[in-house]
Amino acid sequence: MQISAAKVSGFAPSPATRPAVAGPAPVDLTKLAVAQDNVKMAVSAGAALGQVNAELSGVLVNISA
Repeated sequence: MQISAAKVSGFAPSPATRPAVAGPAPVDLTKLAVAQDNVKMAVSAGAALGQVNAELSGVLVNISA
């Protein structure tokens, strides 16, 4: 059985067109990891300073949690 190409093209799905706007730019995971490390270090430094200040004033603060 033979089918005309003109008849088949009406039933075949059209190929997907590429969107004009590309998705968001890829995320640089290295920069993200460095930023997270910087935040963790800042929090740790703040906790350590709080511990020192508390010890100097006679108050014990648990920073291990």
